Amino acid sequence: MVCQLCPQACVLMDGETGGCGVRKNVEGRLVSLSYGKIVAQNIDPIEKKPLFHFWPGSRVFSISTPGCNLHCAFCQNWQISQVYEFPEWSVEPETIVEEALKTGCRGIAYTYTEPTVFYEFCHDTAKLARKEGLYNVWVSNGMINPEPIREISKLVDAINIDIKGNDRFYRKFAGGVGLQPVLNAVKEFHRRGVWVEVTNLLIPGLNDSEGDIRTVVDFVAELDPEMPVHFSRFFPYYKMKDRLPTPVKTVERAVSIAKERLSYVYAGNVPGSEAESTYCPGCGTRVMERVGLRLGRVNLKRNKCPVCGQQIKVIGKIIKSSGW
Repeated sequence: MVCQLCPQACVLMDGETGGCGVRKNVEGRLVSLSYGKIVAQNIDPIEKKPLFHFWPGSRVFSISTPGCNLHCAFCQNWQISQVYEFPEWSVEPETIVEEALKTGCRGIAYTYTEPTVFYEFCHDTAKLARKEGLYNVWVSNGMINPEPIREISKLVDAINIDIKGNDRFYRKFAGGVGLQPVLNAVKEFHRRGVWVEVTNLLIPGLNDSEGDIRTVVDFVAELDPEMPVHFSRFFPYYKMKDRLPTPVKTVERAVSIAKERLSYVYAGNVPGSEAESTYCPGCGTRVMERVGLRLGRVNLKRNKCPVCGQQIKVIGKIIKSSGW
């Protein structure tokens, strides 16, 4: 049988498991080995996803199960995405929703590993969460087919998708089939009304040239110039421990290039950078301050810039911290 969940299209004989490590052909049925097998569970700021224009300042109940349909040599969570060790116990969707509500979170994030490969558990949990008034967000590599997007888009409110590099980069360093399926996913989620933000992790010498950066910027600008883009600094992980971290100047250069065409551009993994905050695209006034992953002072009047009156794109409520 052929798994049709993602563009990798794994061909599975009876008893074989896909490249994700968690989807298996059992006598002609595609079985999810990771359903309810939670390996990470935390309460995070929504800014950690990163989502800067969706329910800013809110806390989100974050979960994951093992597995991923990519095999990035620089994976930050390789211990759970690339090592297929399943807990002996399973957690029901009802339990996740109950925990999210009990802890005062505004929503649930399917994150840390790739939510596409634990699609069924995401779907069942998100459906219950929606009934309880919780939002649902995905943090994804975008390697997912159009039909599954159509179904999950009915339940997912926001998504951050990582655009990693060109076709060669995907094939050599991520174990993917290329860039185009990811771009297609960004377009399809956006078309179906899901709030989309994009992340681009910049790795020195691999995907940080001006041409690489402009490819991402031009794609987003032609789709929706108000779609936020996060350029993130690389640190050595997993199979790339011998590489140097991304210079801060590289991230700053990417932000500068992107601002030529995009309204909202951010620097990731650069604590203290001015590009962590949100600025009015009309007059440049700082309207949402951030330090690290913490939302600080908010300078908006009904989601409009107090200086020039331009509407600032914000989905959901802004949850202001009492600590500022």
